[in-house]
Formats: sequence, structure tokens, C-alpha cells
Amino acid sequence: MKKESPEYYSDSVHSSSPESNTAIVCLWTKKERIIEKLSPENYKLIGQLYSKDYGLQILLRNLLATPSITDLVVTGIDLNNSSLGLINFFKKGVGEQGKIIDTNIYLDEHIKKDHIKKLRENITLHDKRNTKNFQDLNEYLQTIPKKNPYGEPVKIDLPEIIPPARFPSDGSGFKARGKTFADAYQSLLRKILRFGYFDHEKNKLSITSVSLFIKEFSDEEKKYFETRKPEQVSIKLHEDKNIILLEEVECWERLKDVLSGLANKKNVSLLIAEAYIDEKDIESAIETLDNYPKNLKWDPDPHGNIVIRTENQKIIVNHFDQNGKLLDQFEGITAKEIYKKIDSEDRISMLYHALDIGAELYKAEQALKQGRKYEQDKPL
Repeated sequence: MKKESPEYYSDSVHSSSPESNTAIVCLWTKKERIIEKLSPENYKLIGQLYSKDYGLQILLRNLLATPSITDLVVTGIDLNNSSLGLINFFKKGVGEQGKIIDTNIYLDEHIKKDHIKKLRENITLHDKRNTKNFQDLNEYLQTIPKKNPYGEPVKIDLPEIIPPARFPSDGSGFKARGKTFADAYQSLLRKILRFGYFDHEKNKLSITSVSLFIKEFSDEEKKYFETRKPEQVSIKLHEDKNIILLEEVECWERLKDVLSGLANKKNVSLLIAEAYIDEKDIESAIETLDNYPKNLKWDPDPHGNIVIRTENQKIIVNHFDQNGKLLDQFEGITAKEIYKKIDSEDRISMLYHALDIGAELYKAEQALKQGRKYEQDKPL
């Protein structure tokens, strides 16, 4: 019989025996490690579950679309408690507003009460998370009795992905830079709004350990800061040439006060222990970013430029500084070998530069494998 593929994310799931009614969820353990210990006839599908939220929504959809699965075995290492929603879904059920009992996990609106009832009444959950020897799991699978499908396949839309207002972060070590004050400032606002921690007692959104770098002030910015009459800035600061150390600064107005006497300088660096926006100004900051022209130009990487070519079945990398001086040359056979060296030696400092070089190294490796000509920044 032809193997069955799951309805959703089939490329992430391994299909085995179409006659089996058992599926295996192996959490963070690589499914390949378990597959080699199992007899193919003992299971229908096996896949991993990294996310207790979105991943669970996909898993439940695949179960609804495959009513021949009547037994679900959960095993493997659980690094981020991804099994919590799945285990509680079957053992405890779902409460109001689709909230899985004793979790903070909500099922999306497409998974209805009748879907939940169908799954919980017809699928038996086997909790084998304590299994260390997967050969024992193979023996256990043989004891699961054969059952018939419990109904017709149910296919529902995928859940909508809505990006959060703020993204996870370690909360420190942020860099905001720009050719002008406006460019650097919008970069700073964007990082506060995306990664900031909101203090409900002080009513402010903040990030810590911030480096703000301004290459130069535009003519319009110079006029603005020359005519600005700043209020007294109640923060401690130390100025050493063009470097300013700030314990904390409110970024909507007070940051401009700090810079009011520096508009004629170039390469100004501010090291800020805490950069924040008061709650009353957050909406204005969001509106400012929405109206600010998107910068599609790439600023040069301060750590230099990477130039890639291929020769004699090797990837050759030249590392230049911003003035075009050759700093170093090195080579390798694979993209992984090269980008590990680039990363470990801090030869790139900007994310977009790293992404671009990673794509180019992969392209160069493919060119070597296929015997084709490689030219940087051109289609293979």
C-alpha cells in the first residue's frame, strides 16, 4: 500500500506503514534517531514537536485530517516543555475560549468544540516520555491493538500568524546606527518598540546596554539642534571627545537635549545603560516609524567587506576594509567551513551583511559541486 503523507507540513514528517493506526510525536529528539530503532510496520507517522503553541495547532489538524490514527505516542526529550499543551489537551481537556486546561495555550478559532471532542474521544494518548531505550518503544508499539478509522477526514484552514508587538530578546547589547541622526534615531526607536520591556510601575518601555552611533548630522538637523533650547537634562553624562556615556535617557525628548550641542561633530557615539520611552509617547513613536521612509540602502559594514570567488575547487575569500585595503585571504571547501571562520573571528558585524554572505557562500559551494561558474551578486 502507498504510504500516507500528513495533510500539513508533510516535509517535516516521516511516513511509514499505511496499515498502522499509530503516530509518534518525538518532541525535540531527532526522529531519525528513533526511526532506526523501530520496525517500519509498527507506526504510520513520526514527527517532532518543537512548539507547544503553533506546532500543536498543526499536529491537531493532521490528526483531524487522518482519522486512521487512533493512537498517539509521545516520547523523546522535551527541551522547552513543548509536550505540555499536547498532554493536557488529551488528559485534562479545553476550557473557555479554547484555553487548554492548566496551560497558557489557546487553540485557534478554526478548531471547534466538535473537533476537540472527536479527537479526545477517539485517540488514545500514550505518554512514553520516560523511555530512554527506543528499542523498548518498538516492543511497546507492538502491543497497541489494531483499530479502524473513526470517521471521515476533516480539513481546516491553517492558523493565522500574527507577529507580536514585541519580540523576545536577552534585553541588552543593542546597536542603533545611521548615516544621519534621523537614521540612527529611527533605528533606536524600532529596537525599543520591538524588544523593550514594559515596566508597569514606572510606565515606560526600555532596553538596556545600547550603543547609538551617528556618522554625521545633516544640514537640516544641524539647524534644528542649533535653534533648539533644551531643558535641563537631569542625567549624569561624561563626554570624551565624541563619546558620551549615559546612565539612562528618555529617548522621545531628552535624547535630543543631550545631542543639542553636538550637531557639528561627526562619528558621535552614545553608550546608554538604559534607553526608554514613556508610556504616553509610545503611540507617537509608533506613528513616527510608520511615516519614516524605509531605508533600502545598505550601510557599509564597519568590520569590512567580504569578496568571494572560486578557484581550483575551493572557495576563496578576500576580506577588505572600508577603504579597499586587503586585510586577509582564506579559503575552504564548504560554505559551512567558511562561515564558521567568519563568525568566530568577528569579520562581519551587521545582520544583513551576514545573511548576504551566507547566501553567497552557499551559491559558491553549489557552483563547485555542479561545475558551474560563480560570480558574486549574480545568479548562478
